[in-house]
Amino acid sequence: MPLSDAATGVEAWRLLLLAAAALAGGGLPLLVRWTDRRLHAALALAAGIFLGAVFLHFLPELRESAEGALSPRALWAFVLAGVLAIHFAEALHFHGDRGDGGDGGADAHHLAVAVTALFGLSVHAFTAGMGLALAARTPDVMQPVFLALLVHKFFEAFSLASVFELGRVRRGAIFAWIAGFSVVTPLGCLAGGALATRLGGVGLAVAVALAAGSFLYVSLCELLPEVFHHREDVPLRAALLIAGILSMAAVAA
Repeated sequence: MPLSDAATGVEAWRLLLLAAAALAGGGLPLLVRWTDRRLHAALALAAGIFLGAVFLHFLPELRESAEGALSPRALWAFVLAGVLAIHFAEALHFHGDRGDGGDGGADAHHLAVAVTALFGLSVHAFTAGMGLALAARTPDVMQPVFLALLVHKFFEAFSLASVFELGRVRRGAIFAWIAGFSVVTPLGCLAGGALATRLGGVGLAVAVALAAGSFLYVSLCELLPEVFHHREDVPLRAALLIAGILSMAAVAA
């Protein structure tokens, strides 16, 4: 019996499909030669996906996963701590960088935003993999959860690659980041309930809450302002932003 089947009850082909979906989604933006206007149009779609993910999936799932482990007040305190941690880290590291008239500081800032988004998405992807392992115990639940994750991985990787493009990262390096991200959910599935037991309910809830805070900050304070930083194509960008949100609304939780 394959390791994945024995450890999690999830067939190996499902884990491979999840990784392939992330690679396909992350590879799609790399096939296009981006002008600044095209990049910001793609970023509008990515920002909508991020916003839809954080408000329609990430935060609601966070409350459910933390139930019984943290009080609501403590849960949101850790989310706030995640928001402030990213804000203070950026304020200390990039103070004065974006006012120098050059592109170097802005590119470095965008790269930091991309890495922060990668962190938040990776924690979410890892816990989603753990959830898939738990869902495998109930065959009626397994298929819809798997299909939802498959769509999630494609769109999340697309968004992540678009944000890395904004930081002017080399495409080979972007693909390497996406390749790493593509295996996070399968690894979370293989870890299954074992890691959750080792961390304990409180430890897992705190980690997810901190990641949710960082993801919330990136979505609202970085990506959304960047999308509408320039005035051209505002109707198109607004439509793409809404399309991204609707794509996440259409994915079953």
